[in-house]
Formats: sequence, structure tokens, C-alpha cells
Amino acid sequence: MKKVLKQYRQILKCTILFALLCAVLFLLNTNFSFLGRKSIHEDAKTYRTRHCLVFYPDSKTGFNEAKNLCKGVKDDRIFDYTLIPFGDYYMVSYGRDLKYFTDKQYQLLQIEDLSDEGKKIAADYLRYEIKKQRPKDYYNAEFLSTLTADQLDFTDVTYEISEENLICRFPEYDLDVSVPLRYLQKALNMNFGYPQELYRKPVYLDPGEDHPIICLTFDDGPYFWSEKKSTSSEAIVDLLYQYDASATFYVVGYNLENRDIWADYQVYMFLRNSINQGNEYGSHTQSHPSSLKDLSTYDEIYDEINGPIRYMEKFMDYEMKTYRPVGGEFDEDVLSAQPLPAILWDVDSEDWYSRDVQTICDKVLGYEYESGDIILFHDIYFETAEALEKIVPELINRGCQLVSVSDMLTYYGIDPSSISYFFSPGYYE
Repeated sequence: MKKVLKQYRQILKCTILFALLCAVLFLLNTNFSFLGRKSIHEDAKTYRTRHCLVFYPDSKTGFNEAKNLCKGVKDDRIFDYTLIPFGDYYMVSYGRDLKYFTDKQYQLLQIEDLSDEGKKIAADYLRYEIKKQRPKDYYNAEFLSTLTADQLDFTDVTYEISEENLICRFPEYDLDVSVPLRYLQKALNMNFGYPQELYRKPVYLDPGEDHPIICLTFDDGPYFWSEKKSTSSEAIVDLLYQYDASATFYVVGYNLENRDIWADYQVYMFLRNSINQGNEYGSHTQSHPSSLKDLSTYDEIYDEINGPIRYMEKFMDYEMKTYRPVGGEFDEDVLSAQPLPAILWDVDSEDWYSRDVQTICDKVLGYEYESGDIILFHDIYFETAEALEKIVPELINRGCQLVSVSDMLTYYGIDPSSISYFFSPGYYE
């Protein structure tokens, strides 16, 4: 009996020692600042180290990212996630430390490919990044023409969602290009909850003195009087995009509305495509009178200028920012009838007069340009479209930046609502 009691005492002693050892180990390995802490999400899983506690959504991705958050942490941190709804998906956010997109089952979103529309947008942002980061490469018309979606090889391009952008990795150019998801949700056939908006390619304006900002402007169009895909207006829009150039088109309301061949949806698609490619539209009056100064009443002047403005607002949900008076003629009555500024020009191509390709080229390319200069063309002539095939690449090779009037005004810090008319940036210094 004594022997049994002795064995019992030894067992009890060992048990107590073991319990004490476990208690010590528990105390040594327990961070009491984590005790009782709960996630804001009832279904959250927990990952814990000595100095790190992470609540994560129940998925393999959530577990892996929790481990990454705790890696190297030695200063007692607690991470809880926030679910931010994005249409059919969630952004899982740990603040600045980590953000990633999942579906409703918390599975990581994977982007394998882009549609043709998405590739075009990605190409726009590739051009933008090259101009911004590698200007020595950018001002080369031949090189620029290779950076369109139909010329780029997307075979080795990879995609990763980061915050509100799709990061497109172009190994050929050793560039990561961020494209806003709000422009890609349709191209990806995904709903990120962004409202539909009219896309316009990004524009970067180089501040270098060797790269003057030049505005190409076109009056009297658009030309819709022949079969689709065969007009001078279309040819000019396509040519500009080929070289990452933008322009401002001052349109006549009558041409927009009265057409025999083009249906509404064809006009809409042409205008949308042109705006997507960086161009802008302004008013050149409704019926192109000989001069706005000849009109006798305020209402007549207002209706003439405002005709295309109303049309584009109703037809495209598009807001015009400037207008051009016919012949560049205006007086105080004209200026007071319209709050938008009248835009004039520095160089007249006189394409309307010569209707000759070489003469147009000589006139435009013979000018020494300063930043802020505006060139006047007309997109209703095929001779103009043909001349631009030489003019646009030559100006780019000279280092010129071909942009819209509004982009130029923005660059110079000129608010269109603060001016009645525009000659050149220096006039407003």
C-alpha cells in the first residue's frame, strides 16, 4: 500500500510539474494583448504568431496573405480586414499594408486576358508611360506607330489587380502599366460597380522646352456625306491616333444632324471612338453663317453657338468647353452671348484655299512653332487628310506635342470660364 501511495505521489508530482511547465510555456507564448480580441466579421479566420494576430476571410488567399502580413512582425500588431464592395466583387483591405480583389467567395480574382477593347486601352496607357518615363524614345513617329493594340504582342503580357488598377506587365518594354479598372470593367466582362463613363485616353504633357505644345484644330466638319469608313473626318481621326496625337474638332450642328447615309448609331460610334482616342469637340455654330457679327439679336447669336453644344450634350452626354466663331470674327455682342471662350489660331493651313497637298504641307511645316500655337485645318477635305500623313509624323519627330485645346489650357493653368477668347498663353501671363 505504501508503495502504491509513493507511486501515486510521484505521478501527482510529475503531473503538477508538467502542468506548471505548460503554464510557464503558455505564459511565455501568450500575448495577453491579443486575448479576447475579435474580428468585426463573425466568419473571420484567425492566424496568430507571438507578436502578430490577423483576422482573414476564409480562403487560401486570405490565409496566405495573413502569413505575409505577420512575416517579420515583432512589435505586437493586430490586423483586421475591411470588405469594400466593388460591384460583383470585394476589395479586401488591410489599410496601406495590403489590398486585393476577391469574388464573393473570397477567391482571388485572376485576369488571364483582355478583349480587343481592353488591349486598346492598355496600349493607350503604355504610350502614356513611355512618354512620361522615356521621352527620348517617345518622340519618334515610326516607334509610336508600333505602340497600337493591333501592332503590340500581348502574348507575354501578364495582369494583376492592385487596388483600383489593373497592372499590365509588358516584358518587351520592361514596364508595369497601371490601367484604371473603371475603364476596363466592360472589356473584362466584370462588374466592379463603376458607373459607365465616356473613356478618353490619358494625356501627359511634357514640360521640356524642346517639346512645344501644339494644337491641331479642325473646322466645318464632321464630313458624313459618303460611305462610312471612307470620309476625310474618319481618316484624320485614325491618323492622329496612329501617332498618339489629339486634336480639337469645331463642328457644325447642321452636319451633325442632317445626313442621308449615316445612321444615328454610326455617328455615335464615330464620335465615341474619336473621343476615346483623345480628341475633343467644340462648337463652330449651327449653320455656319458668314459671320456671327452679322446676326442682329442676342438670341440668334446664342442659338447659333449653342446648337452643337446642345446636340452633343443630348446625343453623347458630352460637354463642350470652347467654340470657334466663323472666320474668327467676334465682337462684344458675340462674346457676351456665350460663356464659353472663343478659340482663334496662330497658323492657317489655308487648306480651304489651296486644296493642294504639297501646298498645305509647305505652309504648315514651314512655321517655327512655339508652345501654345494653334493650327487651323478643315476636316472636310481629303487633301487635308493626305497632307496630315506627312505633317503629323514630321511635327512629332521635331519634338512637338500634338494635343487638344482644352489640354493645352489646362497645362497653362487657364480656366476656360475665366476668359472670353484665346490667342496664345503669353497673352494671359
